[in-house]
Amino acid sequence: MGSGEFYRTYYEMLDKNEEFFSRAMEIAKEIKERARRIFDDCEVFIVGSYARGEHTLSSDLDILIISDKIPEKFDFEWYSSLVKSLTDDNRINIHPVNKKKFGEVERAYTPRISV
Repeated sequence: MGSGEFYRTYYEMLDKNEEFFSRAMEIAKEIKERARRIFDDCEVFIVGSYARGEHTLSSDLDILIISDKIPEKFDFEWYSSLVKSLTDDNRINIHPVNKKKFGEVERAYTPRISV
């Protein structure tokens, strides 16, 4: 791949990501609907750089899901299965947290945008 082709591909990706972030709340609402089918009592938030207003076009979109039905400890297999059931977009980073455990990690997820 020559440098011209590389930059064209890179700028195409940035254009797609600009559109992606312009739809962040809509995307988060879709994930919330799917999450509610799995964890009917869940709360969903956008967190991370987007919530802080610091995202760039190469950032990911961090979605926090809080529910009593999320295990306090879970393995990679459980997490992978959950992510696959919520999204197939690798720009979305899912953060499942048990409601009881959330008190211990809440500061890491501040600020939060409620979905």
